[in-house]
Amino acid sequence: MSEAKVDADMGAWRDVFSKFDKAVEECFDVDMLVNCLLEDDSWYIPFDSRMKLMEKAKSLGGCSLEFLADYYSFKTAFLDPGKEYDDAVAKLDELFQ
Repeated sequence: MSEAKVDADMGAWRDVFSKFDKAVEECFDVDMLVNCLLEDDSWYIPFDSRMKLMEKAKSLGGCSLEFLADYYSFKTAFLDPGKEYDDAVAKLDELFQ
């Protein structure tokens, strides 16, 4: 594959994810945001975009057990050890007690 083609493909993906992030920022429908996370867990969203989506849904009141389990499981799986990681582990433990 030529370098120009790779650069064009990378630019197209950057545009897609930029539009995705903007759509998340502009969405205030918590149910839609939560459904984006839970309806199809096989689609790939870059880490930063998924974190933005999860944090937005949580800040708007996403509180179902399924959502919170996904939220804290993702954080415990991908955050580096530290306070935020420890808090996520504690919250995940609380959910399943």
